[in-house]
Amino acid sequence: MPKDKYDIEDVEFRPQLLRLVSLTRILKKWGHIILFFLLLSLFALGAFGVLRKSNIMRGNYINGYEYTIYSSYENVALLFVFILVLFGILVLLRFSSLRNEGMIIYEEITDEIDWSRRRKEFIHKPPIETRIIIKEFLKSSDLPFTSGTNGQALYVILFFVILISAIMIKVFV
Repeated sequence: MPKDKYDIEDVEFRPQLLRLVSLTRILKKWGHIILFFLLLSLFALGAFGVLRKSNIMRGNYINGYEYTIYSSYENVALLFVFILVLFGILVLLRFSSLRNEGMIIYEEITDEIDWSRRRKEFIHKPPIETRIIIKEFLKSSDLPFTSGTNGQALYVILFFVILISAIMIKVFV
């Protein structure tokens, strides 16, 4: 039984196909990690907003001295939002570079298949495993709940909206 779920036949671009299989697995994991950071950032923003808005956060006075019970929690929540957004964007940058690497391999493999077909070397279509690997890579290069490169832009915008919202809550609430 092969290590991978695909039994890649002996084609001249076999190492590139194996790299594409590896990138497909990695991109799926990174896509889920990015979604996790986005959802966790939203949760942290909500927690920060609740802590900021609650009356417990306002200063109380005892003998003329102000004290706040949960001000440290508020600052930790704000810091947590910033850290999550930062890590989310860094992971998104890594996802993008891996996707670009895979797209180069994808384009070269499809060019090779097309070029071979024009030279009549392939009497039949490329093996089914090759076509499945290529299509699976294309699907895994999209972020969850998005399609195409616009998905990456959408996630960046969402991360910045979360960041700006945290700043606005800190300043205006």
